[in-house]
Amino acid sequence: MEPIYSNYSPTFLYVDKYRFPKEWVSQSNQIPYSMLRYICSGSAQFVVNGEPYLVKPGEVFYIPQGAQLYCAAREEIAFISIRFIGSIQLQDDDMLKRLWNIGRQYDVRDQPEIEQWFENTYRSAISRAKYKRLETRGYLNLICAALARRSAQDEEQEETVHADRKMMESMHDMKYIRQRALASHNKTDPRIQALVDYLTLHPEINLTRVEMCQMCDVSESTLRRLFKTYMGKSIYEFIKETKTLYASHLLMTTNVPISEIGYRVGYESPSYFTKTFREIFGVSPQEYRKSSRES
Repeated sequence: MEPIYSNYSPTFLYVDKYRFPKEWVSQSNQIPYSMLRYICSGSAQFVVNGEPYLVKPGEVFYIPQGAQLYCAAREEIAFISIRFIGSIQLQDDDMLKRLWNIGRQYDVRDQPEIEQWFENTYRSAISRAKYKRLETRGYLNLICAALARRSAQDEEQEETVHADRKMMESMHDMKYIRQRALASHNKTDPRIQALVDYLTLHPEINLTRVEMCQMCDVSESTLRRLFKTYMGKSIYEFIKETKTLYASHLLMTTNVPISEIGYRVGYESPSYFTKTFREIFGVSPQEYRKSSRES
């Protein structure tokens, strides 16, 4: 196997638990990282690149980096979501699909260890252990390996041999690899990706426009244009969603007062924090915390 592929590994970014009411709708967005979601309870429709899927408890759902994602709950839904990027990412190339034929949706109720790996990833991530990055990385690899094994078992032997042969041929075609790498360079601006990664991993930090421009080394107008082109939404919209999702995590897992949570994620006005939270989740922070605790 060509080194550009054999050296691939998923790089853990973030994990969290989410609970949304039946009114929850997430508008269509381009996802700047890959995601694996384990559905704990409830159901929803996930639409990936225009193709709808009904997700139910006990299923793992995979969303590749760069996909267009729309979500709508059919009832109250809870899931664990792991975000990651690949150590190698070629534009418009689903690496998990290419390398291991990992598909979009799996019923894993017959493998309870997969649910436990999702839970362990979350527990490790919120712990203060110095080795937690090793653990989260390990559980992510275990999950990917389990899905790859299921994909291999689902394939007919003849199809597997044919797919492997075609994959190996393309892997050894260096001209093809260079073209894909060049396409990736042209379509993905690393400055915007770096900013997205930073905002995702540091939801409590409020960067000024000047700081964001300095981080990307561009003017404010250029930053707005590039961000909108790459993410499909404004920087303000992305930051609002990221901070509100982090607030939902704090509401579910801590007893920190709601006003303090709002202040921590950048809202000095409790009423404005409540208004923004309701726009994203369909319920107030108080209602969200109550339903999470009751569940």
